[in-house]
Amino acid sequence: MLGLLPIVTLEVGLRIAGYRGTAAIDPYVDLHRLEPLFVSTGSVDDYQQFAIDDSRLHLFRLVRFKLPKPEKTYRVFALGGSTTQGEPFSTETAFPMWLQIRLRAMLPSRTVEVINCGGLSYASYRVRAICEEVLEYEPDLIVVYTAHNEYLEKRSYASNDAGLVSSLLRWPAANLRSAQWLGSRFRGSANRRQETDFTMMQREVDALLDYQNGLEDYRRSDTWMSGVVEHFAWNVQQMVEGCRRADVPIVFCLPVANELDCPPMKYELSPVLADDDVERFTKRFENAVELNSMGKSVEAMEQAMLALELDPQHAGCLFLLGRLAYAAGDFPAAERYLQAAIDNDVCPLRATSEIEAALSLVLETNDVAQVDAGELFAERSKHGIVGDQWLVDHIHPSVAGHQLLGETIADTLVASGQIKPEIANSDWQDREQDLRAAHLSTLGEDYYHRGKQRLQGLRLWTQGRAKKLRITPDTGLESLN
Repeated sequence: MLGLLPIVTLEVGLRIAGYRGTAAIDPYVDLHRLEPLFVSTGSVDDYQQFAIDDSRLHLFRLVRFKLPKPEKTYRVFALGGSTTQGEPFSTETAFPMWLQIRLRAMLPSRTVEVINCGGLSYASYRVRAICEEVLEYEPDLIVVYTAHNEYLEKRSYASNDAGLVSSLLRWPAANLRSAQWLGSRFRGSANRRQETDFTMMQREVDALLDYQNGLEDYRRSDTWMSGVVEHFAWNVQQMVEGCRRADVPIVFCLPVANELDCPPMKYELSPVLADDDVERFTKRFENAVELNSMGKSVEAMEQAMLALELDPQHAGCLFLLGRLAYAAGDFPAAERYLQAAIDNDVCPLRATSEIEAALSLVLETNDVAQVDAGELFAERSKHGIVGDQWLVDHIHPSVAGHQLLGETIADTLVASGQIKPEIANSDWQDREQDLRAAHLSTLGEDYYHRGKQRLQGLRLWTQGRAKKLRITPDTGLESLN
């Protein structure tokens, strides 16, 4: 115990001195190329104007705000990926907009601004960088929706036998004031280690599916999948700790995905199958598909089950079994198979069970407010399995779904005591109806038409049909394998 005395003394001294600590350096990847999202665009009166940098508008939508924050302003930053931005439509119908409308109805004396920082294809490590940045812009609340984009960019992870729970137990030490202060003294050497040992992430998103034949770069890899989950949990933990240091409330959304009506993006046979097993699996799976197309569901399920015995992680077979179980009315089995199909998708564009469990573990461990979008939509879906009724593709809610999510977040803020409506429920509900109608009247048919066009492009992207070539200055076309 005496050996810990210097550390305890340093920790107490730093807290008394008001040292609030700094953001931890990412121990998994090198992010030093990332740049701030917002830039100053000049001053007006006594305020400095900030906006998203023009160079980032291919991934973000333009938003502006002032510093210092004007009096009586309630400022929310909404962070995340394409769902936060409102894809395949845009920010005008994204859940942060419906959150803003309901908060404005509840707080008529305040200027409510919900600043949408959703970036296309942004994963948690990039979202965390934005979270650290916007904490400098006087937020009253941070809302985060992240989890689906964790597998989009190529990066390497070392094998970690400790597992997520053991790692989670280690992270609080990194958030001690003493650990951060000592770390800041040696940050230069840490940066040098990152440059040589870790995957160096590009300044902006460099998704595998942005390139020709990007789907081919995805292969089964348990080590990589586990590393992604641990890195994701670390990023969520850092966002929670950063908001706690800044005394800013944070709310996370647990993601929703299309289980019923979206097949796996890619499936392939286990590489350890013997040649004769490959032949047997292929025959059984093809028989199951053909029998299903002929309406012979019982026989199709028998063949699919036989195929699954040879390769229990085949996402295509799992999805087929899920659909067959759903059609047969066995909805618990259908949900299990359909979720397993997501978890074993070789190109996982939907958050896996491990990602969702890691998110829940960090939030519950830290007692962080959360809105479960998956549960929210499942409760309103036939037989409790989410499909095209609420989602327009594999992960993105419909406009009605965004409205439901945004308004539920507002209600969660009220239930948790973070927001107290200034007027009676009937009054703010009438006011919300007027605000909603006024907002929708500004959106013409062309807005929805553009969204439908983007949806078609997004579907081609998920199928690996992008046209971009990956070029390097020295070697030309780059192999990712």
